Amino acid sequence: MPRSPSPTLSDSELLDSIADSFDYSAHREARMEALAQQVKAVKNLRETGDGEYGRVVEYKEEKGMIERMAKEKYCLINFFHPDFKRCEIMDRKLAELAPSYPHTLFLKASVDNVPFLVSKMAIKVLPCVMCYVDGRAVDRLIGFEELGQTDNFSTKALEFRLQQSGVFPRNTSLSANLNPLLVGKGRQANGKGSDSEDSEDEDERRRTQQGRGGIRTGMASKGDSDDDDW
Repeated sequence: MPRSPSPTLSDSELLDSIADSFDYSAHREARMEALAQQVKAVKNLRETGDGEYGRVVEYKEEKGMIERMAKEKYCLINFFHPDFKRCEIMDRKLAELAPSYPHTLFLKASVDNVPFLVSKMAIKVLPCVMCYVDGRAVDRLIGFEELGQTDNFSTKALEFRLQQSGVFPRNTSLSANLNPLLVGKGRQANGKGSDSEDSEDEDERRRTQQGRGGIRTGMASKGDSDDDDW
């Protein structure tokens, strides 16, 4: 068979030629413009709905909350009691997560103010985080049983668990749209490389999955619990 003609340039010369012809500045400008559009979109979300996005909003009127969540693509509700310590912990952790997921509506309601929903959803243990997609309940997180049954669970553990429910849309958080090179530089500045981060993430996943039941069953696993019965 006839052999292909040899290239005029050597491999190294060919690579240099490609590198010289690539407009890195234009590529960087395009990336910066895309990121600016993402920031603008997040800002618009936060400015709509009376600033409800990017934070946890408490509803004290049941009818209004039902109407609000029915209009939302992604929504979670933290059912709590003001006298329960673990409800306060869950509320604080969700408040830390909310700014990272501006496409998800974070709500909370005292069980005293929403008796119909408490009965309808058969909420017996607090705290109880209900996850909704297109107005339909898809998952629930009951107490701390799936978070290691400890008051000292990490925000990352809670985030990983809620990601399994589908209530956080993929690739819409600001961190997901950052240039990986910029993220890598940030890790090095903190004295951690990507291998260290990956190892920590894997350890966190293993700890979170211990004692988990079915994700979509919404049923707590058997055993002793420090969560508060309602």
